[in-house]
Amino acid sequence: MTAPGRSALARAQWLGGHRIELDECDSTNDEAARLARAGARHGTVVIARAQRAGRGRDGRSWASPRDAGLYLSAVIRTPLPLIDVPPMTLAIGVGLCDAARALGAPAALKWPNDALVGGKKLAGVLVEAHSQGHRVDAVIVGIGVNLSAAGAAGWPPELAATAISMEQAAGAPVDRAAFIDQLLAQVERWIDRYVASGIAAIAPAWRDRMAPGVTARARVDGVELCGELAGLDGDGALLLRDAGGALHRVRGGDVEVIKPAPAAPRVEAAP
Repeated sequence: MTAPGRSALARAQWLGGHRIELDECDSTNDEAARLARAGARHGTVVIARAQRAGRGRDGRSWASPRDAGLYLSAVIRTPLPLIDVPPMTLAIGVGLCDAARALGAPAALKWPNDALVGGKKLAGVLVEAHSQGHRVDAVIVGIGVNLSAAGAAGWPPELAATAISMEQAAGAPVDRAAFIDQLLAQVERWIDRYVASGIAAIAPAWRDRMAPGVTARARVDGVELCGELAGLDGDGALLLRDAGGALHRVRGGDVEVIKPAPAAPRVEAAP
């Protein structure tokens, strides 16, 4: 049976038009950045079967066992000014979430760059801008997705307690090639929408896919607040609801997530 939404979505037009498959590398983001410096065209994609030094946000390591996940990075040549690059992460997250859902995983988004299922991490996004002054030369978009439950057996206990694979979340093996096609098409669609219309075109979609119950600590106008993340406003600012129910607009750099989304009701075939 065709997964919901797959047949209605055309294949990507520019994202992945040039695709480089590697057996192993230190980091697909580093490989994509090297290719960008050498003149790689817009939409070039690097995919590795394993990474020796995969990384996520704030330099955290990303476990990348062989053939257990999708480790993908893309070279994006964008007309956006440097200040407008960070919100692109939200657009990519929406595309990632939609691709996971299309293949049966009930994913939700955790600010700023994770996809969750039942409170466990399914995937993450890392966006790195390479610029000259205020001019963006290239944006490197890294996406890591846990694909196989077989790979989960090799995770250390502390990771197995917080991570989930597409196979576990969907309750069946996931066709890697079909997922890549879906991911490229969905991410391309939402990047195009963001570049054309800005964050106002992305914020409602991100809110609709947001994981509930995420608590964060933030500093607003010099005052530390703690509360539940309540989505984004029309300008893309994060909204934090404090204990009294008041909403506060927060800049991304001022936020620390301190409690992830609670586990949802048991997903079929989940451990």
